[in-house]
Order: sequence, then structure tokens, then C-alpha cells
Amino acid sequence: MRYGLPRGERADSKGKVGRRALQAKRQTNFELLRILAMLMVITMHFLSHTGALPEAGVGRFPQEREIFGVLVESFCIVAVNVYVLISGYFLSEKQFSFRRLLRLLLQVLFYTLLIPAVLAMLGVLSWWEVLNIYHIWDCLFPVESGHYWFVTAYVVMALFTPLLNAAIRTLSRRQLKACIVCLLVFFCLGKSVSIFLFASDRYGYDFGWVICLYLIAAYLRKYGSAFFITKKRGAAVYVASCVLTAALTLGSLFVCAGTGMLEYYSTVPFHYNFILSLTGALGLFTCFARLRIPSERLSGLICRISPAMLGVYLLHEHVDISSRWAMWIIRDVSEHLGGYLIQMTESVLLVFLVGVCVDLLRGRLFALAGRALARTGFGRRCGRLLGGLDEMMKGQP
Repeated sequence: MRYGLPRGERADSKGKVGRRALQAKRQTNFELLRILAMLMVITMHFLSHTGALPEAGVGRFPQEREIFGVLVESFCIVAVNVYVLISGYFLSEKQFSFRRLLRLLLQVLFYTLLIPAVLAMLGVLSWWEVLNIYHIWDCLFPVESGHYWFVTAYVVMALFTPLLNAAIRTLSRRQLKACIVCLLVFFCLGKSVSIFLFASDRYGYDFGWVICLYLIAAYLRKYGSAFFITKKRGAAVYVASCVLTAALTLGSLFVCAGTGMLEYYSTVPFHYNFILSLTGALGLFTCFARLRIPSERLSGLICRISPAMLGVYLLHEHVDISSRWAMWIIRDVSEHLGGYLIQMTESVLLVFLVGVCVDLLRGRLFALAGRALARTGFGRRCGRLLGGLDEMMKGQP
């Protein structure tokens, strides 16, 4: 018996698709989850840049704001895993596209090259910093330099998708499950119980873990899950995973503060490849997979802004902005928990809205530039080349 996740509506027999069907085809529930995941990512970065996350050490008992930070981080830590699961869920049934990969690289370069120049003109950076050869090289080759760790891991995963999708189509259900289990043992299960750091562990900040998540999402799309079958069960797994993450973290911090033990392990529950980060992501993913959004207006708004989520990340996590943006907004961190909560809420929403507006504008500029380029001989040759490469990936002569 197949326990598949719901799919979008298909066109009617006449080939006409209404607004509701189009929104369903775009899986508005997953687009909403993508937006929520980005809000979680910004929240985690705000906590990190404002010192709300405790450091383990003898005598360093977590204070009120740090306990609050641990609780919030515990419910947000699933965000990156969720984002990759969404990508794997859809890309596992799509043909590899050089056009899509090129659009991603151009979007990244838009931010890495433009932001330093803007900051220099505003006086935030000096031109000597911007024109430093190492800085220029880092911005010109953001994927290879790891300017954004997630983009580097994501692009490597994307390059592997032809091989991964071929394996997913070819392997039996049992073989694919065995492959995923073996990867989980290496990347996730062992490190989740070890009180010492493994030399090969990258905390989930690498393409190996991203590929593992891709295969899990592909398995769920192809075969479904007998366990993650309802919204309530998914929500329960998400909440339970987050609560346990907070309990483990705070428990380890208090043990370390009193005895000096578990200093490393107190950070483990906040690693992306920790077992509870995975189960929490799967629970939230399942919950939203069963979600239905009845309002057409809300669905339209969600589908309009969700493509800008990567741009929100690229803007606020640029190397020249990442460590500065939080203090630009709040200037001084509030000593009171209530005031800090207000600062966090306002900052996260402001960064999100600015990032969405900037990336929607970038999208319009890219669309205009693309149409203008398509009218030139160079643009037509590039189009034919990319089209030929995409046809080659389909196995056609």
C-alpha cells in the first residue's frame, strides 16, 4: 500500500486551469512552508548575532535571555532541513536544467557583486576593503569560496541530481531505503549519541548531508510513509522533537556549568544533522504537506512572494552584512526579555520584508534583461546552447 503525500490538481480535460488549480499545482502549502522556514532562518541568525545563545563552560549557567534563546532556536533549527526537503521533493521528479542552475548562479552573483559596491557608496565599507583582491575573488566565485555555505552545498547537490534521480528511478524501494539508512548512520545517528566530535562531522553544513535529505524527500514523494500520514502526527513529531532538543541543550549546559562535562555535546542538538533536527523537519514537512489553504487571495500572495526566499537569505547573509544587520536595526540589545522579544520580532520582519522587496525587484530586472538579451545574436546563441545541453540531459540526440 502506498502512503503518498498529496499532489497538486491537474488541468481539466480541455486543458484549462483556473486560478485555484494553478495555485494548487504550485503547491501553495509548500510555498508557505518555504516562507516559514526563511523566517526561522532569520530568527536564528538574529539570536546568534545578538548574543542570545549561551556558551558552555564551567560556572556559565544560562541566564533568562539565553534560556529564551535556546527555546526559540529549538523550534527554528529545523528550517534548513525543511528547505532542502522541499527542494528534494520537487527536484527528484524534474529533469536537470542548465537554465535553472544558471539562473541560480546569476542570482547569487547579483548579491555578492552588488552589495559591496552599495556598502562602499554608503560609507559602511571603504573602497580599499571592497577592492581587496581576496574580497573580489570571494565575490566572483561565491560557490567555490563558500561565501554562502548553503548555496555551495545546494549547487553541489543540484549537480548530482541527474545521478541521484537515475538511482531513485532504478533502485527498488528496499534498496533506496537501505541506502538512506546507511547514509543516516554515517551522517546522523552516530554523531547524535557521541559526546566527542568526529573528525568527519561537519554538523550538517555540507553537501553530503544535503544529498541525504534529498534522497529522503525523494523517497517520501515516491513511496510515502506509513508513519507520517496525518497533519496531527506530523505536528506532534515536530513539537516533541523541538521540546526534546531544548531539554537536551539546557540539560547539557547546566551539567557543563556544574561539572565541566558535556561542553561539546551541549552544541550537538543545534546541528542540522542531529537526529531530532531531522525528525522535527520531517514532522513539520508532513504537517504542511496535508495543509490546505482555502483563501485564493492568500494563496496568490504566498505564491507571489515565495520565489524571493532565497534572495532574502542572500541579502542578509552576505559576508559584508551578516554580522552587522542586527545591530544596524536595534543598535543596543535590550536587557529585558520583553524588550528583546519586541526587538527580535521587528528585526526579523523588517529583514524579511526588505529582502522580499529587493529580490522581487531583482526578478523584474532579470526578466527585462533576459528579454532584451534574447533579441540579440549572442542571446539567441546562448539560448540554443542551453537548450541543447538540456536536451542532451534528457538523453535525446
